[in-house]
Amino acid sequence: MKIALVIFTKNERRNSEKMFPKIPLRLFDGIYVVDAKSNDGTRDFYKAKKIKVFDQIYPGVGGAYESAFRNTKKDALVIFHPDGNSDPKALSKMVQLLRKGEQFIIPSRMIKGAANEEDDQSFKYRKWSNQLMSTLVSMLWGRDGNKCSDLTQGYRAMTRRAYEKLNIKIPSPIAPDIEQVIRALKRGIKIVEFPTREGHRLHGKTSMPSIRTSIENLKVFFRELLV
Repeated sequence: MKIALVIFTKNERRNSEKMFPKIPLRLFDGIYVVDAKSNDGTRDFYKAKKIKVFDQIYPGVGGAYESAFRNTKKDALVIFHPDGNSDPKALSKMVQLLRKGEQFIIPSRMIKGAANEEDDQSFKYRKWSNQLMSTLVSMLWGRDGNKCSDLTQGYRAMTRRAYEKLNIKIPSPIAPDIEQVIRALKRGIKIVEFPTREGHRLHGKTSMPSIRTSIENLKVFFRELLV
């Protein structure tokens, strides 16, 4: 099996400078970047390292997934966000699981042994809303123990075959993560999770604010409920 790492970026130059050296590149058969029109030198940073940078046809993170699978040929992709949230230590575990034959892998921030960015806060909006939706989605579509504890975790790995089975033609720009999980549960694609520790964003602001993301997650949920 050939496995590629795909880094999703949008104005992540400063974060990339700190996070990229922590990536164990030797694990992968290819390294690529999908960039959403960065204007802070992010593209130049990766091009200087001889890494191919792809553009997007469709907007948002959903468009980044579409671009990643369309522009690469490897058997499986590991998606990494260099903002500081994703722990590079989880990469080796994802590669190991892919090579064992798993199709859809999510390092969960919600299970025993894991840590969420909001754990040190008294009001945990993102975490609680994620847990609520994850429970509901797993109850509705989970079968034979197949479930997901962390719907909105964008740090994940998937085989090309599994992604094609999801049959997502035009992905949700903001809520592709929940879209993929629901489709996987519907189609009986096993989701494998292991605990990870989420870090804090290093620099800049997220392009996916909590309230807007929650609204888009609900839109995807009800659309899938009616299909």
